[in-house]
Amino acid sequence: MRRVRIPGCARLADGVAKKVLVPSEREGQPPREVVLVRFEGRLFALDSLCPHEGGRIGEGPLWDGRHVMCPLHLYRFDPRTGAAIDVECKPATTYAVREVNGVAEIELPRDDDGP
Repeated sequence: MRRVRIPGCARLADGVAKKVLVPSEREGQPPREVVLVRFEGRLFALDSLCPHEGGRIGEGPLWDGRHVMCPLHLYRFDPRTGAAIDVECKPATTYAVREVNGVAEIELPRDDDGP
């Protein structure tokens, strides 16, 4: 695992998701897209890759104020657990995150470890 620091998360409003790009550890590899979500005052982090058919979980206001959504097929996910809502689907990948002085510290797998 590697810990990545994302400054400025204190500006993320409650009920909003924001995509951030995390540089790869390997030169020439694309960055990892992570969705930071503030829900009920807490910060959560999910991989933006939708487990359904590889769409990307969107940013912006949460659906019904509670869920992140993939616009490809309108699948919704609980930002706390990654669980799919009202559909049969694997959960979205979540990452441990903590907020320290307005900075998100996200625990991500090493680039060799998969999503």
